[in-house]
Amino acid sequence: MFLDNVVFTNSSGNRSSWKNAVANNKAQAYLAYYDSSPSQASQRKYKYAATSDLDMDDSSLRKGKGYWLYANQSGNLTLSGAGGSLAGQTYAWSKLRFRNSSGTELNITQIQAMGAEAWISTTIQYWNTTNNRFDYISSLDIGRFKSIIPSWNGVFIYSNQDNITLIRQN
Repeated sequence: MFLDNVVFTNSSGNRSSWKNAVANNKAQAYLAYYDSSPSQASQRKYKYAATSDLDMDDSSLRKGKGYWLYANQSGNLTLSGAGGSLAGQTYAWSKLRFRNSSGTELNITQIQAMGAEAWISTTIQYWNTTNNRFDYISSLDIGRFKSIIPSWNGVFIYSNQDNITLIRQN
């Protein structure tokens, strides 16, 4: 069944199964994802994943897809066995790589050198959980290889093109 292993924990620490979180209006029953599989760009679109009884586009989470969830209250989702990074890890901005729709992959320094044609803005924001505010990583910080982002923080990057994928290099 769809999302059976997902646990929603709200900011008060109350844990609920996905089914109960939806039933108690803590989260929406569907998740959006971008289907980039069609070869023609005009056929690529956002679709919805949800339980099969809601008759959405998909009833399973798929490897290699990013999903957006609308929650009615703040909290965290835990997907057992899904992998990902561990809390407390950090990543250097200099190790981030980006791929465009044609498959070309560049690091942040190469993107900076593109100037006005850059795929992304090289001023990147993240949610600083220590200060509870958005902090900026500027292009100067990236160039000095001193900036890091902790795992489990939201990273916000302004894309100047469609279909840019962020890749974390281990």
